[in-house]
Amino acid sequence: MLKSFIVIWAFFIVFAHANIINRRNEFVFNEFDDQVLIQFQSPKTTAETIHDCGNADDILQIEYLKIAPDPPEKGHELHISAVGYLSERVLEGSYINLTVKFGMIKLLQKKLDLCEQVEKVDKTCPLERGKQTLEHTVELPKEIPPGKYYVDVQVYTPDNRRIACLKATAAFRP
Repeated sequence: MLKSFIVIWAFFIVFAHANIINRRNEFVFNEFDDQVLIQFQSPKTTAETIHDCGNADDILQIEYLKIAPDPPEKGHELHISAVGYLSERVLEGSYINLTVKFGMIKLLQKKLDLCEQVEKVDKTCPLERGKQTLEHTVELPKEIPPGKYYVDVQVYTPDNRRIACLKATAAFRP
């Protein structure tokens, strides 16, 4: 079940990041009941769960990312709504460097094919230049072991130019 959680969490990060847009100079945070709308308008902005570690040179620029609930809860659905902008076409051969840690313990370090991952959210490669949107829901398993998880995602083109960077932290209680 731990592996299942890691794959789901990593998958969430990958597809949320593979389909997002546009930074500016401010951060806007709006709450709607138990949902949180996170608008990234600065590369240094953080949210409770996700931190966009990208910069203005990245191919993918984030406009907003909304997850509910934030933070995620085991045994519940996690709904992701995102919008982003790709400054150029993203081709086959693009890849994701994924690292997942449980506290200080590295659980997973893997290189994933970006195109295989975006197919899981009904996208296809090449990802065309321009606005990208995503609406997706995943069920987080109840069996996620309690603790704090850290996820680092770096996405690159086949010629090693960065598409995006994302870091996430989630703490699950017993």
